[in-house]
Amino acid sequence: MKNQIAKLFVFTQKINRQHIQIALALLALGLFVLGAGAPADGGGVLPH
Repeated sequence: MKNQIAKLFVFTQKINRQHIQIALALLALGLFVLGAGAPADGGGVLPH
């Protein structure tokens, strides 16, 4: 058990803060692109 905790601690020390920021920025950009294309069906408004 102590060995697994030690491995987890070493792994978390290798993660760079900048890598997390880049990953979150790419995720936000991807969600923005998906959201920008969402109302392609006309927004569900029926013409009268």
